Amino acid sequence: MFKCGQCRQFTRTPNNLKDLCGAWQQPTTATRAACDAFVPKKPLFDPKKYANN
Repeated sequence: MFKCGQCRQFTRTPNNLKDLCGAWQQPTTATRAACDAFVPKKPLFDPKKYANN
């Protein structure tokens, strides 16, 4: 299961109890389950790794 903290749209906000979701502009936490707007910080699949040379 993906979590908010693994998303590119997740932003840490210093001195606050909650962080920020860039997609919804709403407070969130890193451990919350990711929503439908989830965009991974790193690509899940590297096509170059499996390309035929």
